[in-house]
Amino acid sequence: MIRTALLLALLLGALPASAKPGTSVKVAVLPFQALSADVPARAGPRVTARLVSEVHATRGLALAEPPRATEESPPSPLATARAAVKEATTAREARDFARADAALGRALDAYAASAVDLTDASELADAHALHAAVRYATGRDEDAAASLAHAFAMAPGRPLPLAATSPLFAKTVERVRASHDSRPRGGVRFDSVPYGLPVTLDGQPVGTAPVRVTEVPPGVHLWRSVLPSGEAVGGVVEVVSDRQAVVTVRPAGTGPDATLARALASNRLDAAAVDAASALGRTAGADLVVFGTVAREGAGLALDAFVLAPGDKAPRRLPRLTVDAELLDAGTPLRTCVAALAARGVEAGVTESLPVTPAPDEAFAPPPAQVAYPASTGRTPSADKPAGPVPDRKPLAPIRKPLVRP
Repeated sequence: MIRTALLLALLLGALPASAKPGTSVKVAVLPFQALSADVPARAGPRVTARLVSEVHATRGLALAEPPRATEESPPSPLATARAAVKEATTAREARDFARADAALGRALDAYAASAVDLTDASELADAHALHAAVRYATGRDEDAAASLAHAFAMAPGRPLPLAATSPLFAKTVERVRASHDSRPRGGVRFDSVPYGLPVTLDGQPVGTAPVRVTEVPPGVHLWRSVLPSGEAVGGVVEVVSDRQAVVTVRPAGTGPDATLARALASNRLDAAAVDAASALGRTAGADLVVFGTVAREGAGLALDAFVLAPGDKAPRRLPRLTVDAELLDAGTPLRTCVAALAARGVEAGVTESLPVTPAPDEAFAPPPAQVAYPASTGRTPSADKPAGPVPDRKPLAPIRKPLVRP
């Protein structure tokens, strides 16, 4: 009897203080992150889902989930951008250039926010061309030339459909294009967290990060990538002549979930990441929080998991699990891991001092490769010239030197 009471006391002492006898310990399983692009697609989400399933099935444990948002989602930035372009087009036709300029400013901001959903760079290029036409109409020639330069940058050999609406604008487009084409090129270096992610620039594949893209036309460009979780990320980068812009591809978003995801994908846990995990656990009402990484190990995968009680200042490392790449044999190891959590709580892991490297043997990113910007080949010298005369606005002021803001 004394031995049984002592054992019970030890087990209760290992559980979180909030877990009372006869109640289930609430466990929040946070998304596992892949550490390299050679981890099979969506392996992290699959590991997370398998752990959630085991928590559901284990006696004494209950799954803790954050409350679901009930508010309606706001309109997508891409829809906002397209609506603003329509408004600008209508305003320009009515010669309300101030309204058109303001609408295009909103459109370009929305396009930047929705770059991940914008797979065709020509749509953004046409918005910049429309912005140029509006600015020329009000005598803002230098600003207009800068907008045209952005339109040319994303598709160097593509004709601008808007040029066909006016012989005068078509000539201006040709002169600004010639000036833009003569300017020195720049470059973009792509790094990624995790490393090895495939990247596209203006819709064209340029390799896997880290990679340095040379001979990039000055102006704005669209980039896009897909994380091992299956989440697409993207943005707009501005290139300046004779300079190299740097883009780091990594999990997007703000808040504690994004902070923890970026830390795990970087193979580094620090105080900020632990605080983020604690915050997520508290939001979900969890007694324990489990999170970790997925790395390649030979032909299979290695799972490095951690557990903490919200408020802890350091995570506890759980025993490393080795499974096959398809997670076919992952059932038993994951079940054993969850059973240890049910029996011992945070004591199932070993305390680590910050910062922690989840996968100590994971290789560093290789040196960056170098590729040239994929040139467009579909343009002829007369591609921007209109088919016939179309009435337009007042004569344009003389073209001054193009200005591209840094």
